[in-house]
Amino acid sequence: MAAQKELADWELRQVKTFSKWCNMYLARKGHSDCQIGEGAQFAESWGNGIAIMKLMNALFDVPMPKKYRNQEFFDKKEKAQARVFSQDNVAQALKMVQKAEVKTTNLKSIMIMDEDFKTLAGMVWNVILDYNLKGVTDDDITAKQGLLIWCQKKTKTYKGVEGKLNNFHRDWNNGNAFLALVDKHTQGLVDYDGQYEQTKEEKLDAAFTACEGLGIARLLEVDDVVNAQKQDEKSIMTYVSELFKLFSKEDIKDNAATHLANFLRFQRRIEQLQTDYESRFKEIQEWVEGKIGHFSEIEEIENASRAGEVSAEYKNYLTDEKPHKLVDILEIQELYSSLQGELKSNGRPTYSPPEGLEVENLNNMAQALQDTENSMMGKVNDARVGFVESIKVDEGVSEERAKEFDHSFDVFDADKSGHLNKVEFKAALSAVGVSLNETDFNDTFQNLCSEDMFIERDTYIKYLTAFFTNTDDADSVMKSLQVLTDPTNAQAENLNYGALTEEDIEYLMSKADNGSLEAFIAEAFPASA
Repeated sequence: MAAQKELADWELRQVKTFSKWCNMYLARKGHSDCQIGEGAQFAESWGNGIAIMKLMNALFDVPMPKKYRNQEFFDKKEKAQARVFSQDNVAQALKMVQKAEVKTTNLKSIMIMDEDFKTLAGMVWNVILDYNLKGVTDDDITAKQGLLIWCQKKTKTYKGVEGKLNNFHRDWNNGNAFLALVDKHTQGLVDYDGQYEQTKEEKLDAAFTACEGLGIARLLEVDDVVNAQKQDEKSIMTYVSELFKLFSKEDIKDNAATHLANFLRFQRRIEQLQTDYESRFKEIQEWVEGKIGHFSEIEEIENASRAGEVSAEYKNYLTDEKPHKLVDILEIQELYSSLQGELKSNGRPTYSPPEGLEVENLNNMAQALQDTENSMMGKVNDARVGFVESIKVDEGVSEERAKEFDHSFDVFDADKSGHLNKVEFKAALSAVGVSLNETDFNDTFQNLCSEDMFIERDTYIKYLTAFFTNTDDADSVMKSLQVLTDPTNAQAENLNYGALTEEDIEYLMSKADNGSLEAFIAEAFPASA
């Protein structure tokens, strides 16, 4: 073994932590018989290669070689002899380091067998970095930065730590950072706020004790952290990396839980959108089918009153019911588009609705409903036209008027001959209110009289009945005009009677051609009608 220089205080503190760290993992694997010494014994612990082999097995599960010389063998050999046999052990140990893919810097067999302190301390540090911080970064500098950022993130809400954690030496000596990390990741093991006013030593001891309960050995001594002129950066990083390795598992679980929660939230939303779409689709489908069935049942319109009822019902439907349902159809289509959009943006397969609930069926249903409405209203309109054509003014005369006709005939049939001559006929007409100009009177008498130039009772009664029957034709209207005024020379003052309003009279006179209304009446009832 080469002569070793006297170790500095920081070196002693550093390898003390390194030794505890190695022994913690060796013990966990069942290699308690292999212990790494502290101080000057640190380098001696690695010289025969056994500790390296067992550490690689403990940390990286690299199988132990079937044949190697154990510690008991070396205990029986003199140092000179032991060195010869150590060479084979160290060669196997380095192969195990290579299998573990641990990056080492210029680690040679001779340096291990020479028990070179600096080289072996560097070897252990590289192992610590690889095992505890490989997930952070791959080298010393960036590993330190990554670990520091993690610490800053976890302690940023703690008073006395926020903004004050910038290194791995002096910023840890007051115990706040250690206590905050434990408080952040555990429940009830420490009380940061309650212990904030305690001494540095008390806070460090509380944090280290809590970590022991979590399975992390006390790799640091309270006194080494508080009272050293300069805290050893690698020692503190070694301990903090253990906290990182333990607590980051919780971060991974949190991330996994968050990821799963987001997935489930999205999945539930998609399922809810699908349920809403299908439910609303079926609801509008049921409504459309019901309306189509209802409108289709309206086959016969029995009378004008029924036509009015159907028309009024349809108007109310158009204003109060249908608009809301058309909005529902639009919203269902928008819901479908939103659902497909969310699936596409999240890389999921598109949604295929159940058979019959395809989105294009919404427009088909709306069109089918409109066609049924058009058919129904066509029936109503056709019926209305028929009813208008069938409306007739009362074709008969009242019983009282009929008696008046008989009475007038009897009065002017003075000789009781049973017929009227021309003079008697004119007087009888005047008595019942029929006023004809001379030409019309003569024409009427000629048309009605017998060969003997008389008008019989039956002929007289039939003529008056026809005259006073208000049929909706040109002759009937002309007869009504003749009762009130001369149609060929109408006078407004003669028309001011009964149901005729001023507006009616003004309108009628506006149609007179030099006082004659004959052309107006003829145009209202064309011969082809």
